[in-house]
Amino acid sequence: MSLKRNSDDIGWDYGVLVNPNNLNLIKCKLCGQEVSARIYRLKLHIAKIRGQVKPCQKSSEEDKEKCKKAIDDSKKDKKARYAEQQEVRDAVDLVGASDADEDTTAAEVYRSTRSTM
Repeated sequence: MSLKRNSDDIGWDYGVLVNPNNLNLIKCKLCGQEVSARIYRLKLHIAKIRGQVKPCQKSSEEDKEKCKKAIDDSKKDKKARYAEQQEVRDAVDLVGASDADEDTTAAEVYRSTRSTM
């Protein structure tokens, strides 16, 4: 029986869990190399991206491109989420906060703005 996490990540096409009690140890289906610390590192292994893991000697060019694309898409999604969160943070404006002195808390500003409404 092949063990894998309940995920639709492309990385699980290339790896299986070694031990159901250790969810961070994944074995490459292509070469048998064991990779620790999440499916991301297995995708690095398959994509032959050096640095964190040893490159897979048996991954095809197609396998390599699939994993590289998944890694790049994930990075783009993460940057987009961060930018969106930053926009929300920048848009938050405590009314009257510029008039408040440094010792005024956000709760005090909130109460003062509610009393003027």
